[in-house]
Amino acid sequence: MSDRFDDSAFAGGLKSGAAALLQRSRVLLVDGEDGTRFRVASDLKQAGASVDFASSGSDAVSCVNEAQDAHEPYDLVVLDLSGLGAEGCDVVERLREVQYAGPILALGEDVSRGEATRCVQAGCDDLLSKDNDPSELIESAVSLVGREKARRFGLAGPGEVTSELSAYPDLLMMLRRFVSNLPESMESVLSAQREQDLARLRDELDRVKRNATSHGYLEIRASAVSAQQELEQSNKSDAQGVVEAIDELTDLCHRATAAPSEPPPPSGPTLPPSG
Repeated sequence: MSDRFDDSAFAGGLKSGAAALLQRSRVLLVDGEDGTRFRVASDLKQAGASVDFASSGSDAVSCVNEAQDAHEPYDLVVLDLSGLGAEGCDVVERLREVQYAGPILALGEDVSRGEATRCVQAGCDDLLSKDNDPSELIESAVSLVGREKARRFGLAGPGEVTSELSAYPDLLMMLRRFVSNLPESMESVLSAQREQDLARLRDELDRVKRNATSHGYLEIRASAVSAQQELEQSNKSDAQGVVEAIDELTDLCHRATAAPSEPPPPSGPTLPPSG
């Protein structure tokens, strides 16, 4: 196995989104072998992560405690089981005992089934062979860090529809009210559709469009506009376009969330000026 990524393959991995996520991440590498430390740290840093080091279990617990006390917890802890020897699984247990809630990724070499089971039971989230392709390390790190940031910040999940304003903490309550009112708004649209009340349907679609615009839900706004256009172009003998457009709008509203799609800045951004 090569000690380094192939440059072209690694660049392709970054384009897939690893860089965007790991560039905002803090990783603690707990490892007693210089060779592994250099290779793993180098790969993580190339993906954009900030990497700190701990050479023992006690050192790792101290680092995690300091980070949590500073309100800057690690997004991922990577353990080299072969470098730590029999202490490896004990480190996992000790980190959980000090209330580290983030993901722990273990790297092993000829790890027995019993040792792997014990690590998982202790609180390890993933276990990779050190002989695997380095890209698997980045893939696992991206997955675990993404899950941790979603847990910590209450982020939107894949497929959920978010607002452009969700990065502003002061506006989240307003966005939650908008999302909580969407079922009632869409029921008014669907009621007008069922009753074939075209005038009311136009009004209800326009109301959804205006509210979505003012709350930053641009996907919902675009879908409402599309439904309005279909309504204007339709005739009674062929309303399939209207039905499909409203179905799309309904789906987007079901997937709307007030959660941000990215972690908010540490101090919160300055609200945009009015006007």
